[in-house]
Formats: sequence, structure tokens, C-alpha cells
Amino acid sequence: MEFKRFTALLAAVMLVGCTGTASPQTETEATADEPQTERTDPYLKRAQGLVSELDTRTKLEQLLVISIQTYNGQPFAAMNEETTSFFSSHSFGGFILFSSNCQSPAETATLTHDLQAAAVQDSGIPLLTAIDQEGGSLVRLSGGTETPGNMALGASGKASLAKASASILASELAAVGVNTNFAPDADVNSEPKNPIIGIRSFSDDPLLTGELCAGYIAGMTEGNVIACAKHFPGHGNTSTDSHTGLPVISSTKEEIVQKDLIPFHSAIEADVDMIMSAHICFPAIETDTYTSIADGSAITLPATLSDDLIQGVLRSELGYEGVVITDSLLMDAIKVNFDRTDAAVMAINAGVDLLLMPVLIEDANGLADVDAYLDALEEKVGTELSEERLNEAVTRILRLKAKRGVLDLDVTTDVATLAEMASATVGKLENHQSERAIADQCVTVIKNDNDILPFTQAGKVVIAGPQSSQVSGLQAGYEQLIGEMDLAIQPVFVNYSYGRDAAQVLNEIPGASAVIITSWLDNMSQFDPSESIMIPSVQQVIASCREQGVPCIVISTGLPYDLSCYQDADALLAVYNPRGQQTDDNGAPVGSLSPNIPAALDIIFGYAHPSATLPVNIPETDQSGPTDTIVYPRGTGLTW
Repeated sequence: MEFKRFTALLAAVMLVGCTGTASPQTETEATADEPQTERTDPYLKRAQGLVSELDTRTKLEQLLVISIQTYNGQPFAAMNEETTSFFSSHSFGGFILFSSNCQSPAETATLTHDLQAAAVQDSGIPLLTAIDQEGGSLVRLSGGTETPGNMALGASGKASLAKASASILASELAAVGVNTNFAPDADVNSEPKNPIIGIRSFSDDPLLTGELCAGYIAGMTEGNVIACAKHFPGHGNTSTDSHTGLPVISSTKEEIVQKDLIPFHSAIEADVDMIMSAHICFPAIETDTYTSIADGSAITLPATLSDDLIQGVLRSELGYEGVVITDSLLMDAIKVNFDRTDAAVMAINAGVDLLLMPVLIEDANGLADVDAYLDALEEKVGTELSEERLNEAVTRILRLKAKRGVLDLDVTTDVATLAEMASATVGKLENHQSERAIADQCVTVIKNDNDILPFTQAGKVVIAGPQSSQVSGLQAGYEQLIGEMDLAIQPVFVNYSYGRDAAQVLNEIPGASAVIITSWLDNMSQFDPSESIMIPSVQQVIASCREQGVPCIVISTGLPYDLSCYQDADALLAVYNPRGQQTDDNGAPVGSLSPNIPAALDIIFGYAHPSATLPVNIPETDQSGPTDTIVYPRGTGLTW
């Protein structure tokens, strides 16, 4: 490894600076260079004391972060007699919540309380209650403030906004009893064809990604929620989804150092409490192989199971001493190719501390399977898995729980009071006002021919979206503006159904003052007209507008790579989040309104001024997707 070059690049990260980076919590009187010991680190001393009292089985249970998304065919939103007994008789490290566990803020607060009450019964250890509440396109908490999302924040270029967004999320997570957030996403989205990261990444620029990661971590940590940078050593340069396959990245170690590792170094400098590993193979770094149980082929060990990457790069070279957790072990990259006991042992020996979702639990059989899994692991202790490595992992986990106050959790608070507080905090008006102000600073204007924006002309304006939630989001954004501005337009809202109903838009163009249409690129197959007619339909609308002298304004709402397809539009904007407003069968709003699409209207009609720039390069595209020709470089953006 060219470590001097790495050091120089990391120095460049620090020169860029990070607004609002959290100061590490003062733990001791030791200097920064003095190794932490029992004497200088009270959290370590407390953790070591606890570990000395635990038996092997309990230590193994501390390694597991389990999930129950449904139980007996129903969303697992409340404890029952079986699950209460299960958690009270085990000492799990944590529990991860999904949307099915978050039916409402009050129910989520009740569920986390009851989980913790069961866990601490008979002097047990409180849980890490975790969630994937990244913001933007990936949110789990029902009714919560969603915030603009990472790539939108990357467009703002402001770490202070990443911190502000994370602070909002942290306040709402803490209100429902969640103490750990598997965020931020530290991946550098250098591959436009990436099927799983995309707008979850801040940027394809590692320095900018690192800067905003540090800001996000500061917001989480100051809100007393554990942050977790993911997916080490980087999931941004792959076109394979590790949920459904085993990605292999051919980058050299030098290339990984110069790009993918930079945000993780920034996260470590920001005192991130946890890092999540990726189920991705890096054969330039890890050469050991395993015989796949799927087909008998020899496969390179992915980062999650790689001692060269976890112990070697993350621990030794980057100097990270915090908790490492796997990505879900139920993902196909691991589940399909590795015996589950082998995978657990290899991960722990590689330097991982927590095993995320190692067993599928959907009923009482799943509960029993957890014990079978623990039985198999216990048989490995003393042979394939050393007691020393097990103690090291559990010590890290318990030190983190001590440091962030989890060990001192009070479960005596009245549940009704907790539920009431959660309902009052989650999605409160002040948070939505803040997220709107943030979102307005994340809208990128790429093109504005003839200064059509801000749009002030009176008359009919056709406002179209590809599906109902986006149309509802456009309507909500417009209605939000009505009470704040004197808009002299008559809006006509149209759902063009990804192009199937494009004729409805075309029929409304005659007599219109302007057309505003959103495009939603979700995956690269949409560039192929035989797979999707959405892009051709938007192009048809643009062409018809030009023929009739009607200005056409296009908003890219998802992956911004579709911007290259609409160069004939009069104005081009990008908001980096396709979520709109869900409605029930009667058209009434359900849940939160995502702020990005309304923010585009704030810019279009002059409520706010654009200040953001592209956080990624936008390449030219053909039917197979992006090419090597850059149409709009990173940093492009109009302001006024």
C-alpha cells in the first residue's frame, strides 16, 4: 500500500474541512496519543468487568442483532407472550427495526420499551435498538420527518446541512426508543449503474462524501444516537446488488485507498461509534477463498469475512478501534454461498463484533432456530473461535453501550407517557419546517433558458408526474406555496403513468403557460425504450412544447443520470429523491410528505433561490445506460 499517498489524501480531506464535526466525547484525562486502558477509560473498565461475569453462551448472544419483521404472518409491531419470554431468556446485543415494526410513533415507542424491559429482566443487558433511517429514499419510521437524503445533501455541498438533517432524525429516533442508526452511507457512488446505493450516497467525490459523512455523524452523536458508517470498504463502485448476488470489485488497493476509504477515514476522525462491512469481494486485497455451498466454486472472501480488510485495513491501517457490524447475513451474497456457522466464525475471526440478522425469525420455529445457531457457534469456541477474540468483541460492544448510556437505560418510565412523547416529537411541525429549509438548498438547477425561472407568468400550468404519489407531492408542494405567495396560475395536475398516459399531458399543452413534468429514474433499464417508455414520453412532451412555444420544465427526481436525456427542455432541475406523498383510497394524505419535490416548486416559483450543484458527474446515455462521455460535470449548477 502506498501509505504516504494515502496520508496525503487524508490530509486533503481535513483541509477541505467539515462544518459541525462532533468533538469526541471527553472520556478521560489521557492525551490523544495515549492508548486507552482501564485506568484512562472508565467505559472500557466497566465493559471488562461485565465481560468477566458472563458465560460463553451469553457472550455469543451479545454478538447477535436480530430482526423479527413479521410474526405468524402479521407485522411484528407489539410483543407477545412468546417473544417476551424469548428476549427475557436471552441476552442479545441488539434488535433492528424495519417498517413493519414501525406502524406509528406510539407503537414503535411501546415496542422498543417492551423489548428493553424483557431484555433487562433478571438483571439482563439492554439492547442496541437499531434502524435504517438514512433519510430521503430510505426511511423506516412511520410519520417521521424524512429529510432530503444523502445525494441531495451532497448537492448542497454543506456539511452543516448534513448535521442538521441528522439532528432531526436523531431527535425522532430517540423519541421512539431507537439508540442506533445504521447511517450514514459512506459509499462513493462512482458507478452510475450501481443498483443499490445511488442517491443513498452523498457524491461520487470521496472528499465531499467524507466531509458530509462527518457532519451527519456529528448530528447523530450529539442527538445521543449511535451512528454507523457503511458499507466498508465501499459499495459505490459495483453494478451488483449484494442482496441478490456477490459483487466483485477489481479495483487495485491504491485505487480503493485513493477513493473508497477516504470517507471512512473521515468517519473515524469524527469518532463514529460503528462501521458496517460490505458483502463485496476485493481480490486485490483479500485472496483467501471459500468453496461455495451453492455450486462448489472457489469464491474470494468478501469484506465481511476478510481478516485482510477488517483486521488489516480497517483496524491496523486506519486505526479504527470501535464496533464493526456485518451487513445482514440473510442477504444472498452470504446466505447462498456460505454455511451460516462458517460465515459467523470467519466474520468474528476477521475482526467483526456484531452479526446482523443471522437467522430468519417469522414464528416460534425461527426462535428455536436462533438457539440452534447459538449451539453451533458454541461448539466452535475454544477451537475455531478463540475465547480471547470472543471477549474482545463483547468488550467493544459493552464499552459502546456504556459510552452511549445504553447500559443505564431506565425502563420504569410509564409506557403511555413514552408513547405520548413519541407522538408529539415524531414529524412535528418544527422539524418539517427545518427540512423544507434544508431541501430548498439542495435543488440543483442545470439549465434555465431565457431565464424562464423563476416562473411568474399567469395562466394554466400543466404539472405532471409519473405516478400518483409524485402527483400528490406536487399538489402538496403547490398548496404549501398558495398561502405564502401570490401565484397567478391555474394548475392542472396529471398522472402520466410512466408514459402510458402521456397523451393526457400532450392534450393539455395547447393554451398552457408552461409545463412542469417530473421524471423518475430508478434503474438503468429505463434507458431502454423496450423496457420503459417514461423517458421517451417526457422527450415527447418536451418536443411538443417546443413546437407550440410553451416552456417545458423538467425535474429529475430519482437518480440524476436521466438529466442527459432532456437537454432540449427549457429548464432542468434535480432533487435526488423520488418520494412524494402517499394517499389513502379517498385521496387523504398518509404519512409524511417528502420535501424534495415540493422544494423544486419552491425554486421554480421563486419562493427560494437555487444554490446547489451536481454532486455527481452526469454522463451521456444510450439504450444500455451511461457512457464515458460527461454531459454535465459534477459542480454544475445555476444560482441567482
